[in-house]
Amino acid sequence: MRRFLSALWAKLSNRPLALCDSGDVDGITSAALFLRKYSNGIVVLAAPSEVNRSWWIKRLSWTFVADLPCPGKVLIRADHHRTNKPCAKVEFYDPEAPCSALMAMKALGLENDTVANGLVKVAIETDTANITSKEAENLDLAVRFASYPEKIYIVRNLAINGLQALSNAKIRNLVERGYRAKKLMLEIADKIPIKEIINIYSPIDLGISYRQLTIELQHRGAKMVNVLLRLSRRTFRYYCGADKNSPYDCTQVATKLGGGGHKYASGAQYKSPLLNPGWGVEAFINVLKAYLNIDRLEVLELSRNSIRVITY
Repeated sequence: MRRFLSALWAKLSNRPLALCDSGDVDGITSAALFLRKYSNGIVVLAAPSEVNRSWWIKRLSWTFVADLPCPGKVLIRADHHRTNKPCAKVEFYDPEAPCSALMAMKALGLENDTVANGLVKVAIETDTANITSKEAENLDLAVRFASYPEKIYIVRNLAINGLQALSNAKIRNLVERGYRAKKLMLEIADKIPIKEIINIYSPIDLGISYRQLTIELQHRGAKMVNVLLRLSRRTFRYYCGADKNSPYDCTQVATKLGGGGHKYASGAQYKSPLLNPGWGVEAFINVLKAYLNIDRLEVLELSRNSIRVITY
């Protein structure tokens, strides 16, 4: 409701309206670039799955969309996902670009803006899973665990202050929260044996970044990591990461589960039928078996205190 009312207010007050990905630094920085260009603009954040199923997102006309599937009525869109089909009147779309924020900077005419370039630099680091700067690490940790109002707060501060926003006391607290979650993620990663392909099922949310877990396991030697998180009785979230020098293609799995993304990083969110809540796990297992062309699949089931191996 908060997002719908924000979008409605933008329409009633004739202000520029943007829709950007809520899930990562790339989407957040793209939103900040929009507000840097249009200080009177209003930003709505959403996940790709929400764009695909939300009636009001599809009904509205958007000034700018970034890092998301095209909802239909869009003036300008900036994106780099192969699985997102262009549809805007003006497309800044390049599937070879390292992040959507780079395309957003071009779309908004901010190439000569020093602050904008700083934001795009960290977006490139985070979206290519090659974080080398403290600024990129801190912003990534702040965004991963922020609530919706906290993400909007980050967007507005980045738009005005650029990376200097990381010195803001409230954002520093979000970074510290992220570091605590990262510590827990590393403890879980230490318990997982490294193989070429690692498949994980988490029946409860352990309070970590599961995308961060896929990246960590890849850094330790895995070539493909598939993670299924149960968000609720019927709702599941899939994360996939694959090494760029491997033959694996995450989109081949993610698209079968209703999602998309990149060859080496994709995801999906989907629901089980009302009368068969366990179908979500079955779908994950069956799609992976078909993609990998195997009859038996080994899955690590995570709990708060242990990891057990289940063969399907």
